[in-house]
Amino acid sequence: MAKDKEEKNTDQKVSSKKEQTNSESVKDNSSKKAKDKEVSPEDKKIKELETKVDELSDKYLRSEAEMQNMQTRFKREKASMLKYDGQKLASSILPVIDNLQRAVEVEVNDDGGKQLKKGVEMVISHFNKALGENDIESIDPLNEKFDPNLCQAVQTEAADEEHPADTVVKVLQKGYKLSDRVIRPAMVVVAQ
Repeated sequence: MAKDKEEKNTDQKVSSKKEQTNSESVKDNSSKKAKDKEVSPEDKKIKELETKVDELSDKYLRSEAEMQNMQTRFKREKASMLKYDGQKLASSILPVIDNLQRAVEVEVNDDGGKQLKKGVEMVISHFNKALGENDIESIDPLNEKFDPNLCQAVQTEAADEEHPADTVVKVLQKGYKLSDRVIRPAMVVVAQ
């Protein structure tokens, strides 16, 4: 029995020491939490500055990306402008060329008319050369399949052996394109 009492006392002492240790660790934890809650002004300032630096860095990166996008867009627009630079001038000149070609198609019998016709043909050849040097070419769809991207059908004719359906039978007015852009579609008669 004395042994039992001794063991109980020892158990009580051990358990009281454990409780004391536990209460001390709880006190330490609560004091640490209190210290954590009490952030020093320097730490607050550091966190504020880090946040501000992150915001400014983000704004800088976005601005840099926007500037690069603007430069790319500007280069693309400039290249497009240069590529289609002569479109307005060509559109203005095309009716003149049409009228000159109509003049050449008129039959003449006298020497003066023949010389005038030869002069007009020379003017047309110079116009065509100038257009070619500026990447403007005529669209000649005669006897080819009708392409609505390049031609405008103004009349239809019955299809026959020479001209199957959806084939261009006659070109009433030449079409022109600048690089890959149609300036004026060809006016055509299509077999149906």
